Amino acid sequence: MSERLSNLENNPKMAANLFAEFPPTTKNDWEKQARKELKEKFETALQWDAGPGLHFDSYVTGKDIDPQKVLAIQHSQKKVPGWLNTPLIAFHGPAQTNLAIKNNLENGADAVLVDLGELPFAKCEFPKLLHGVRLSDTAVFFRTKENAAELFNHISKHAGYYIKGGVVFDPIANWAETGERFEKPIGQIVTLLNLTKNMREFRVCSVESHLYHANGADPARELACILAETVTYMDLLTEAGIAPLLALNRIFFSVAIGPKYLTEIAKLRALRFLLRRISRAYQLPDEVCNPFLQAKTSPSNTPDSSYDELIRASSSAMSAVLGGCNALTVSSIHAGSAEFAERITRNISSIMRYESGLEHVADPAAGSYSLESMTLNLVEKAWELFLDIEEKGGFISCVENGIIQVKPETR
Repeated sequence: MSERLSNLENNPKMAANLFAEFPPTTKNDWEKQARKELKEKFETALQWDAGPGLHFDSYVTGKDIDPQKVLAIQHSQKKVPGWLNTPLIAFHGPAQTNLAIKNNLENGADAVLVDLGELPFAKCEFPKLLHGVRLSDTAVFFRTKENAAELFNHISKHAGYYIKGGVVFDPIANWAETGERFEKPIGQIVTLLNLTKNMREFRVCSVESHLYHANGADPARELACILAETVTYMDLLTEAGIAPLLALNRIFFSVAIGPKYLTEIAKLRALRFLLRRISRAYQLPDEVCNPFLQAKTSPSNTPDSSYDELIRASSSAMSAVLGGCNALTVSSIHAGSAEFAERITRNISSIMRYESGLEHVADPAAGSYSLESMTLNLVEKAWELFLDIEEKGGFISCVENGIIQVKPETR
């Protein structure tokens, strides 16, 4: 190989003719061929709409995007490759759930998300639930509306001085959906932050896009709502005496990932860049701000076959990984027995890890002209919508006045 390369370097004529049968294709060449093949459909194929005022080009070259803006996007992405395979486990009694946690961790999961539902902590029996699970080594996240500080008191007993995982509950989104006030949960989050100051891998609350995604928000508006919520939390927590860096780094960002493959990749990458804008607004150094992004594939709303569900979930999971998630939760696939469905769902992440090599690259999408362009377009539109929310008094005011619930095209 080295000899052939040496010959090539010493023979410019050979190098010039090596790929002569494959001349470079320009954008004009593509357009001529596309016009020839698509005919009257060409104009509609030039762009596709991802939402009001948000259009993506079908063909992008390096000359079509600003290299400095692309570099800024790339610099904001995560620096450490890999992700946590984090299956969702519904609580079905402490002993049964403990078995489910151990089974998942022994068969490919890196962390687990346990949904406690509306269950009071007294019925969770945490010593039995977490028997044999070392919270200092394994991240266990708990979805619950109950007192976050009280939950920590339960799980920290006999768990050592350092705990991974955290509480997955978004009081502000819950208020927007149900009307349940968020002030008391915010106070509990403040208490929890003070209890866990030195536990940098313990998340104290979540900012979630699932509510907006499930109710028809386009990706730019979904991102704008995440930003508006984040700023609301930052303001409430810093007003309560929490340092901005501590508040931002301990939020569990949970993002819904749908089947629009390229768009969802760009959405996650855009979110990291937009969160950097927020952190800079609070004068936080870039190198110490590390947002934790969990991606959860959205379940199918149609009665698909198990094969269709598997393809849909795999595609969405791939978007999440290429977009740079820190944790991946794949929605359950309905296939065969419950045990088989659980294994298939969990293995989607494992197959990507061990068969694709994606865990070795921090930002796999970097350098794709189309994806960089889509990311930039999403950033601009989402930021515009976020500023609109802020100008109207912020997230809370917009929810109270019915602005958030109104679809953009009808405003």
